[in-house]
Amino acid sequence: MIGVSTIEPDDLEYANQVAAEWGIAGFPNIADDGGVYIGFGVFGNPATAAISAGGSVVVHAGDIDQDGALQLLEKARSRDA
Repeated sequence: MIGVSTIEPDDLEYANQVAAEWGIAGFPNIADDGGVYIGFGVFGNPATAAISAGGSVVVHAGDIDQDGALQLLEKARSRDA
């Protein structure tokens, strides 16, 4: 299971710190110029996508907190069942 947070380049360091503080491993933050957004059907910033080991994708548009991120990861996992 991985998650991908697509953010503006100026926010990359901060986003990495937040993921570490939340204890979410395997959750890379990608500074996106739009290509990743389009691939996931996201047309705004911020956005978070969780991708399960089975390839299920769940996208959350807008800000997300720790509980929301963990729920997003679990939702993607549950779609593989």
